[in-house]
Amino acid sequence: MADSGVVSVYRPITELTHPMAQKAMAFWGGRPADGLVIGRDIPSRAIAELLKRIIVHEPIDDGRDLKVRLAGGAIRRRFGREITGETLSQLFPTPDLPTRLRSVMTAINEGIPQFADCVLRGGSMELIHTELVILPVFAPNQTSKWAMTVCCFFE
Repeated sequence: MADSGVVSVYRPITELTHPMAQKAMAFWGGRPADGLVIGRDIPSRAIAELLKRIIVHEPIDDGRDLKVRLAGGAIRRRFGREITGETLSQLFPTPDLPTRLRSVMTAINEGIPQFADCVLRGGSMELIHTELVILPVFAPNQTSKWAMTVCCFFE
């Protein structure tokens, strides 16, 4: 990406502004006492409109990278391909990769949602602007800790 003149700017934030991000947090607020479980609680009708915007990550290599377990339709369109099975390091070979990984691993390890603002720029032009809500979830086995990122695109 760096050779193409496209720059990725990822920064953690403390407050959400996007309405879809707020909906994701409302869903989190109503989660079961034992947490959100992929396959049991997600997918859910309560967040049907958000499902096309999600990425489910599984930590690999002792948390040094993340594997995409599931990506919604809007995410596939954003990347122009199916990204299930790819790693975060493959998707974002950019200087902000460590910050991205730290945000997701913090959500997983601490069980606390993380938020980020992400802008993809080409020169002075903003190509994609996204607010991210990174939620800790459990794998279908209800033991392994994963993360679900809801990508809220600004139009």
